[in-house]
Amino acid sequence: MIAHSLDTTCAGLTPEGNGLGGRSPRILVVEDERIVALDLKAILRHLGYCLAGLTSSGTEAVEMCDSLRPDLVLMDIFLTGEMDGVEAACVIQRECNIPVIYLTAHTDKVTLQRAKRTAPYGYVLKPVDEDWLRTAVEVALFKHRTEQELRRSEQRYRQLFSGMLNAFLLLSHVPAPAGPGDFQVLEANPAFERMTALAHDAVVGRLLTEVFPGLEPFWLETLCETVRTGRSVRFENFLSARNMYFLAQAYSPAPGQVAVALEDVTERKHGEERLRYRTFHDALTGLPNRALCLDRIARAIERARRRANYVYALLFLDIDRFKLINASLGHLAGDELLRRAADRLRREVRQLDTVARVGGDEFVVLLEEIASPGDALRIVKAIRERLRAPFTVGGRQCYVTASLGVVLGPADYERPEELLQNATIAMGNARAAGSGRVRVFDWSMRERAKRVMDLETDLRLGLDRGEFVLHYQPIFCLRSLATRGVEALVRWRRRDGELVPPGEFIPAAEQSGLIIPLGAHVLAESCRALGRWRRGVLGKAPFFMSVNLSARQFSQPDLVKQIVTALRNEGMAPTDLKLEITESVLMEHPESAMPKLRGLRELGVRIGIDDFGTGYSSLSYLQRFPIDTLKVDRAFVSGMEEHGNRAIVRSVIGLAHSLGYDVVAEGIETAAQLTDLAGLGCDLGQGFHYARPQPEADLLGLLGRMPPGCSC
Repeated sequence: MIAHSLDTTCAGLTPEGNGLGGRSPRILVVEDERIVALDLKAILRHLGYCLAGLTSSGTEAVEMCDSLRPDLVLMDIFLTGEMDGVEAACVIQRECNIPVIYLTAHTDKVTLQRAKRTAPYGYVLKPVDEDWLRTAVEVALFKHRTEQELRRSEQRYRQLFSGMLNAFLLLSHVPAPAGPGDFQVLEANPAFERMTALAHDAVVGRLLTEVFPGLEPFWLETLCETVRTGRSVRFENFLSARNMYFLAQAYSPAPGQVAVALEDVTERKHGEERLRYRTFHDALTGLPNRALCLDRIARAIERARRRANYVYALLFLDIDRFKLINASLGHLAGDELLRRAADRLRREVRQLDTVARVGGDEFVVLLEEIASPGDALRIVKAIRERLRAPFTVGGRQCYVTASLGVVLGPADYERPEELLQNATIAMGNARAAGSGRVRVFDWSMRERAKRVMDLETDLRLGLDRGEFVLHYQPIFCLRSLATRGVEALVRWRRRDGELVPPGEFIPAAEQSGLIIPLGAHVLAESCRALGRWRRGVLGKAPFFMSVNLSARQFSQPDLVKQIVTALRNEGMAPTDLKLEITESVLMEHPESAMPKLRGLRELGVRIGIDDFGTGYSSLSYLQRFPIDTLKVDRAFVSGMEEHGNRAIVRSVIGLAHSLGYDVVAEGIETAAQLTDLAGLGCDLGQGFHYARPQPEADLLGLLGRMPPGCSC
């Protein structure tokens, strides 16, 4: 059994306006499921509330309320023991005047009817949603503070106005053979007339059900219980006849009579409704937000279970290159574009469908009651075409496309999050195929996404376990065939001995950000290896270690400092290190790349441009960059028998030499390619014809048989 009080010191911001004198609310949790209780504890602390205590017993909850005086109680309705949650709530509210919010996984009418009689301050369904819990707590504290203020106000004015500040009715019970009967109005005060606009003479002497047509039986049952027990009861209800919300306090001043004080809480209820609206709607577009979207999806899943002919579809839409719009036109223009896109989406669907904004530029469309999956795809295409029409944003026309993922229902889904996840996966596949594409989800997409996630997890474990090793491919002089250096290439050998291809794990490392620690490992290990070789087979012979830098590595602001640290730790000469960077990395942000390249050059490190010719380069920038080497991409080398490729290779070699750079050709696989490249004046090369990438031990054997040359 859980039963203990806790330290009330807590971090977090105190919610404003809670009436607690600037401190965080102290909350008692009454829950007999330990996992749920601990989860609630974590959620409350995360929201900035103080946990006053934790118990699984209704009896202990009453005792703790008396001793700890929490500001609010979260009460499980179904508790084991001699006192369940409803009974405990009755005692707590009656004796301690502490607001109670019910926790329950049950929503049946009997349970709710019984719980409702205790006038709880709210309900929170299990499993607990953090946003819903915060809303319920803040509303309950606000309600309780309002009631306390009302009570103090009544006490101040009772002496002057005989306790009749609020609307007041004195009723007489009229029994009936079956049911609670009715109540005759004996008296009504002027405040009641002002509140309801009902004249005194039109009310007194009439039955309550005549004064308020359509009165809920709950009113009569509650008042009848007050007559029977003599206990004061507080309840809240909506009077449809007057379109008003009332907070009622009823007590029995004499046998057969009930006095009811009524407070008009219509404005407060409307405020709560506005708060609830803000909780479940996007402030920018007015569309349902993620929470409400998931609720609508859950309802669609439930309807599909009950009805064999129910067909629905879920669309996940993401605006392509939206960040570019924000960067070029500004965030105000981006917000305007999102609002206009939301309007177009609303106009493309029916009223029964749901359009929601679930992220920055991410929208979800739930199509319900569709005739067939084909109808859904027609709507998808119409949405895509509608979004392709130009938007007028900030006084200028703007063209956008959207990537769409589609899940066609019904299917055997248990949770709305799973359906939304599948639509997101389909959208990711659409985006990978190019801008403005549509992809319909199939389970193979889920398997691929799972493999990528598993691969990222294994990557992290592999880094921790030291499973990544380096292989080295020799770089040789095309004239003398002497080895001039090596390129360090990372390989992943799992614990079971499986060798994972770089083409499989490098993209995953790039996407997950693990390329940064992996790149740091490659840099440190390659510097360490060259230090060993210098002390052994190499001696002082000219030789360099070539290491690739990824885009993410190069974008780090402290890149030069990292290189200095790696060289210093391994005692490696900066001139022995050559860093290879793709031209696309340099040309993406040339102005920010320049200081890093200059810093590396001043350090003595050499710079090579990898895969030259496959991207777009500005010759003016290329001339300004402190570069040592251009590396001809293997695609041009392997296709040199074609006149166009040979001309490109010749042009690259001529351009490099005119700028004072040397040239490395990669992917040399035949003697003919080697001879042709040497004839064109290419300086260095690498490829399977000379040597494949190999472990350190094999490389040292090769260097022993083919010692490094001094020059070409």
